[in-house]
Amino acid sequence: MKLKPFSQTKYLWMLIILLSIIAIIFKSTYRQYIYANQINDYGIADSSPNFFAGLIIVLLYFVQDQKTTLQKHALFAAVGLVGYELIQGSVFKNNVFDYKDILASIFGAFMGYFICSKFKSSLIFNGQEVINAR
Repeated sequence: MKLKPFSQTKYLWMLIILLSIIAIIFKSTYRQYIYANQINDYGIADSSPNFFAGLIIVLLYFVQDQKTTLQKHALFAAVGLVGYELIQGSVFKNNVFDYKDILASIFGAFMGYFICSKFKSSLIFNGQEVINAR
């Protein structure tokens, strides 16, 4: 996988890092708070890491030189995350299969695809700098 130059994708990398930090906060602090206070958040604390994984993986499409289409990249991301969820119980003994995680992975990849396709022509997502002509 060949990446585009950082100077062209720095804003997208900042977005990916920000989303990664939010995912870590959801997985650690938010999840602990929800469990400690026995709050029903409809599974958000449990499934949010899968959602953010799908979203971030699809956003990574724009920091690399594209050899596949955005549709294929999003589909492969969703299939890979669902496959991981299906086999994790047999590979990692502490993890269990959860259909909410599968739905969150698919929804995250879909949201990533939707955001990327909506902003595909934007300068941030294409990794181009705006040059002011004087």
